Amino acid sequence: MVRNPSKKLLAIIIAFSALFLIGAGFTFSKVFAMASGTVKSKDGKPIEGAKIILIFSEDGTKYEVTSDKKGNWRKANLPPGTYTIGFMADSYEPQNINIMLSAIHENKPIDIQLLPVPESPLSTGDLLYGQQKYEEALQEYRKVLSENQNLYEAYERIGLCCYRLGDLDKAIENFQKVLEKVPQSRDVLINLSAIYFEKGHLEEGLKYFNQLDEKSLTDPNLFYNVGVLLFRNNQTELAGEYFKKCLELDANFVNSYYQLGLVNLNKGDMEGAKRNFEKVIELAPESEKAGLSKKILENINENSPA
Repeated sequence: MVRNPSKKLLAIIIAFSALFLIGAGFTFSKVFAMASGTVKSKDGKPIEGAKIILIFSEDGTKYEVTSDKKGNWRKANLPPGTYTIGFMADSYEPQNINIMLSAIHENKPIDIQLLPVPESPLSTGDLLYGQQKYEEALQEYRKVLSENQNLYEAYERIGLCCYRLGDLDKAIENFQKVLEKVPQSRDVLINLSAIYFEKGHLEEGLKYFNQLDEKSLTDPNLFYNVGVLLFRNNQTELAGEYFKKCLELDANFVNSYYQLGLVNLNKGDMEGAKRNFEKVIELAPESEKAGLSKKILENINENSPA
């Protein structure tokens, strides 16, 4: 007698199917880790708004979160693995840690204490300088420098005070002392070039300005101001080059188009002058420069050959 195997076979199929589904679930489901903790000051006060950046070492993916009023933070749905975590807050020194985050075990809270940024010995002088008390700031900076001759930043501050007080030679002397320590100090090179331009020493001013890496200069005003100084000193051709560099950074810099128009007039390039003055009117039709441009254009057209 042959037994009907259908019931037994069905049970075996169901059992194998269940095992397959369980296995497939473990194979294709993704597991995540969770990180949390607190950010506090050295004296235990919570730091609100601290930025916590978690960078996954495996592929460099960045995750970001901020701390709440109690200094607490939490980030879920993280792939397990090694992370570099950075903690940053205003007026505090940043801190980095490396840590392994697990998706199987609960990760311990990451409690961080940030140290305050040390107060600069120049802060009192900086406060006075910001209040335009240049003589008092100068005395404060000199006092700090007498206590620490290696604090080259003080020379820069003294140079700024001397400039504000009209002592250009003393300003130059102190700025040059900074360059002895930091030859490529961007701000000092700019200040030295500006002072020499102001003194009418164009060649010396350009010597310092040309030491700057133009690719690092993102303020179009720098090129514009140099162009104006050169133009005032009858360096028309060179002035035009700086106005063009200004426009490369800001194609809507109205005053640079106006100055380029004046450069064109000085060179006798009437077509170039027309283009630049028309651009001024296009960009700022109600401005003073637009009014002047219209008058210049009328004069050009009146004197153009029929």
